[in-house]
Amino acid sequence: MRQVLKLPAYRRLFVAYTFNELAVWVGSLALAVLVYRRTGSAVAAMGFFLCSQTVPALISPALVSRLDRRATRVVLPALYVTEAVLFLALAWFAHRFNLVLVLALALLDGAGALAARSLARASAVSVLNPEGLLGEGNALMNGAFSVCYMAAPAAAGVVVAAGGTVAALIATSVLFWLIATMFVTSVGLPEPEPDDGPSAGRLRAALAYARRQPPIRNLLGLQAVALVFFTMSVPVEVVFAERTLHAHASGYGWLLSSWGAGAIAGSIIYGRWHRLPARVLISLGTGMLGIGFAVMAGAHALAVAIAGSAIAGLGNGVHAVAARTALQEHVEQRWMALMMGLNESLIQGVPGAGIVLGGVVAELANPRVAFGVAAAGALVVTAVSWVVLRPAALRGGETLA
Repeated sequence: MRQVLKLPAYRRLFVAYTFNELAVWVGSLALAVLVYRRTGSAVAAMGFFLCSQTVPALISPALVSRLDRRATRVVLPALYVTEAVLFLALAWFAHRFNLVLVLALALLDGAGALAARSLARASAVSVLNPEGLLGEGNALMNGAFSVCYMAAPAAAGVVVAAGGTVAALIATSVLFWLIATMFVTSVGLPEPEPDDGPSAGRLRAALAYARRQPPIRNLLGLQAVALVFFTMSVPVEVVFAERTLHAHASGYGWLLSSWGAGAIAGSIIYGRWHRLPARVLISLGTGMLGIGFAVMAGAHALAVAIAGSAIAGLGNGVHAVAARTALQEHVEQRWMALMMGLNESLIQGVPGAGIVLGGVVAELANPRVAFGVAAAGALVVTAVSWVVLRPAALRGGETLA
């Protein structure tokens, strides 16, 4: 890990990526609170999450296709400045609340944040690949994401409680301004490969490229199917803690924290064992998620459920880095930003299906059954991964069908 941090360009991208995740968490929590307080409507809150997460996942790849051939030192700060301005506008409209305008700004913000994340990831690959440090760099970035996942919501809650939603939105804007200034004197950032082809149709060309490459096609397909089962737990955990274990809000908090801690540990484990074949690491991470969900399904005590959540989080940490690194290793650099955009959109958009499935199963049956379905699905994906990611299968074009 120390070796990768010696690269100045990677350090700058790493800090920008981490601050971007922190700002997104703080801003999202503040906006969710603002929308619900001003409308008192669960439907409005649902609309916010759709506009800030689901819809951006659909439109971000098209935005990346327009930006990925421009200089990183120009595009990334421009996106961060745009984010800063959007959050200042949202702070302004907090006192002059208009739901349609707030949702529209949230949609623009979500698309910009996702595009910035994809471009930063692609730029990091350009820096790390020549040094042979792709695995270490990805593990470090994923660890930063896990830390933000675990700590940022609590920090955002403190800011909102102490200063209100306007203060949190302004703080988010300041964070984005700070990120943008980091690139003013940037040196050593990678330049995109020359490509004189037209921008029109570039996204379609990227999708066709992914379909033609068995490793890329299979990795993206496995990622999409796996995410459905991995994210079934999102709406179930709070019901499980409150209704099944009678552990109340503190128990729910412990479940979330143990998952985050496990994910950080998983990133560290990947950093230590990243030279193992991707097939082994992806299957290992997916299998641990299945085992963790199975433990939670059978848990009758909070401590056991916490252990299961930590195991699942550990698997999540290993799987996330292994799958992303394997994808990056098979993608040509000229398509890297677009493939990262597609991957990030899958990560942000597909969980919607898992959340709906988990909520429906928990409502029709109970949380234990929902965890059981998630466990069974994850273990099936583990077996499929082991078969589909065989080197011979990838070379021969074997598909998920």
